[in-house]
Amino acid sequence: MSSVIYRYGLKNDLVAAFSPIQLEHHSLIREDETSEHYIIQTYNCSDFPGYNILASHIYYNRPAMEELVKNAKYVTILRSPYTHLKSDFYFTGKYLRFPNAIDPLEEFVTYRYKLFTEDSGQRETTAIQHYIRRFRLPMSGDSKEKLLAIEQLDRELDLVMLTEYYDESLLLLKKLMCWDFEDILYHKMKVHKEYQPPLTQKSIDMITELAADDIQCYNYFNETFWKRIENYDGDFEADLKAFRSLLDDVNNTCKYGNETSYCELLFDDTDSLRHKSQKKYEKWIC
Repeated sequence: MSSVIYRYGLKNDLVAAFSPIQLEHHSLIREDETSEHYIIQTYNCSDFPGYNILASHIYYNRPAMEELVKNAKYVTILRSPYTHLKSDFYFTGKYLRFPNAIDPLEEFVTYRYKLFTEDSGQRETTAIQHYIRRFRLPMSGDSKEKLLAIEQLDRELDLVMLTEYYDESLLLLKKLMCWDFEDILYHKMKVHKEYQPPLTQKSIDMITELAADDIQCYNYFNETFWKRIENYDGDFEADLKAFRSLLDDVNNTCKYGNETSYCELLFDDTDSLRHKSQKKYEKWIC
């Protein structure tokens, strides 16, 4: 999703904020899981206009975000904890730690589950679960208390997208932001080529325990996602069909020799788009 946001920002001359790990020389935001505030670089010695976009993997901190980007819409994207764990396992190279395993992911999950059962659970569920940490949701308390926290998060966010339904999510983003179809076009990147065994039932059962809070969060927003589509202002299926047709046409046109700046931007991956967005800061650095 970040690539769509950065691409829109570049086309519309918007200023993006970045976390330290995304910058080559200048740290605009510094934060961690326990921080209450962001340390923000504002370039006071120039005509710096302020930030319009934050599209980073960053901990949810509403007061600090409101200070950083004024009058913003708050959008995030979730993925099933089962496939999220699997994707992260292979993308970050964790599978290389198990060179002799028939199913490296199952061995990894089994190892985590063993620690979970021996260590009262807290540390290992924290290591496995992504959403409760990123959104600062409670890791203790009963399911009702956790549901109340998720409902509060729902009230604060303008849109929660789902990776499994990316095209449908982009249509909801387009509607929320009053964008055009061209603003949500994308080119698929970073497809894993190495073989990934399907999740076994054993792994699924263990992940269900290890990531119980993340699963509760995902299931909640999965339900609200489809309710939002039911209440879509317009003919959702017709818009989805039109978008996918345009997506295919533009990708094919750009793929086969159309070397325009538009196609270059469309085919840029997130890192390239981020680098181009960072170039803006050169005119404000004293």
